[in-house]
Amino acid sequence: MSQPTSATAAPTVIAPTMNLQSESPFSKVPLEVLLRISSHLTTPELGALRLTCRSIEQSMFNTFMREFFTKRQFMLTEDSLQALIDISNSRLSDCLDHVIIGLNTFTRKYFAPGEEAFETRYRIAQADHYTLVNSGQDVVMLTEAFRNLKNLKTVAIRDYHSTARRYRDGPGATWASYGATTLARDIGGKDLFRVPEDEMHAYANKVMVTLFTALGNAGARPKTFELLRQGQGVPTDDAFNLFTKYLKAKITPVLEGIETFISVADVASGPFRSSPGMPDDGGRRRQDDLFRIFLGHMPNLKHLRLNFAHPKSNLDDLDRFIDWLATPAPAAAAAAAPTASPPQLPSVTAKPTVTITADRTPPSPPPVAFAHLEELNLGFVDLEPKSLVRIARKFAGTLKRLVLWRVTLSNRASPHGGNRHDQRGTNLWAKMLKHLVRDVPHLNLEHIKIGNPSQRTLPSRVSASTNNNRNMVWFEKKDGPPDELLMMDGYYPDDIADAMEEWEDAFLFEQGFHPAMMF
Repeated sequence: MSQPTSATAAPTVIAPTMNLQSESPFSKVPLEVLLRISSHLTTPELGALRLTCRSIEQSMFNTFMREFFTKRQFMLTEDSLQALIDISNSRLSDCLDHVIIGLNTFTRKYFAPGEEAFETRYRIAQADHYTLVNSGQDVVMLTEAFRNLKNLKTVAIRDYHSTARRYRDGPGATWASYGATTLARDIGGKDLFRVPEDEMHAYANKVMVTLFTALGNAGARPKTFELLRQGQGVPTDDAFNLFTKYLKAKITPVLEGIETFISVADVASGPFRSSPGMPDDGGRRRQDDLFRIFLGHMPNLKHLRLNFAHPKSNLDDLDRFIDWLATPAPAAAAAAAPTASPPQLPSVTAKPTVTITADRTPPSPPPVAFAHLEELNLGFVDLEPKSLVRIARKFAGTLKRLVLWRVTLSNRASPHGGNRHDQRGTNLWAKMLKHLVRDVPHLNLEHIKIGNPSQRTLPSRVSASTNNNRNMVWFEKKDGPPDELLMMDGYYPDDIADAMEEWEDAFLFEQGFHPAMMF
């Protein structure tokens, strides 16, 4: 039986809904005012402002996206990598061009009595992480994300969280790996970067291989790779073993597209090997062949920065690497620089032998050409002045910028067996820079920067004072008058050649650089 209806009932008419967003007073606020206001807000406060109304969210979206999603750091956990995939599938993917993988990892941790809940959550997260990285799922997830990021320009590895967030959120705020802050809270604040040194080296190797494998699988072509560390996140030579039969075809195109390579390098971490022509002095020497082969696969490199790990304890190994870097490439390799690739090490499937002699070991990789190198940065290294001159001579045709940071110049072997005491008081930096001007043809530097320099001429030592943050000198070509800051805190002549010839006086007396004699 149907429900009776009133004959006099009029049809319901719904009035058109008013566009509340267009009537919102916030929609009339100029974008410049909104940005000025938002610059003083913390991240949670900024999020609340964006939720106020749709017009504010739309007005501020591009600025918000550039600040929070141009560069993001993730770690090898399922939740973190899933967040990267979700971003790559959203409208934010167009902005994300810099992806960082943090070396957050797990180890044996001690939990005090009463922290059983923290320990349980830590062990669960540790087990999940172990399964992820040992099943290959981390490579699968990174591959999917990289395939979606069409504007990917930079990939990086870090063993720390950036403090740049302090400008918005105050001291102590960091740009942590996605998910790291929540995980740290769940496990009682344990630091996932504080692991034993050998475990961190091994994990850095694993992340390096994982990252480049995913880039190769995805067909990604980033222009820049960075490996930055503040702790023990230094990969060994094994991290650069990327040219096996099943990886080489994928990895080589990735490396050929890299134009900027920034890394910390431990050139004394490879296996002990002997090489043809090596003198039989009864000692064993470590080789960094895998790292050299890796560098040789980047023929289009324009900017190379190497900060060396443990330079003081591995001077012989470091000298051999610097000598290799300074050696001109064979003529054939230099002519084919854009496409040439150095030979890889022999396959591990080769027939094993009981004894290894010099004639059975593989030859060292040929020197790299780097025919397009425009900027070279060397840091945390102890070397001889002649080595720097040789490097400058090799790349003189293209080199425009040279940066030396915490470089120690030393005369390790006096000429003709002379007493190094005779070198006391010699300004090695002045002599080296004058050699750059006078003895290196075709060198046309536009910029040279030297920070925290020191020198060693036994029994004396000259170094920069460390009582302030302005112990550096730089030279740069620039039209117009020098900037006020440069006039106050640096040495800024108009002509680079004249500047270098005047270096001996500038080294000792110019404001902003304060050398000290120590005996």
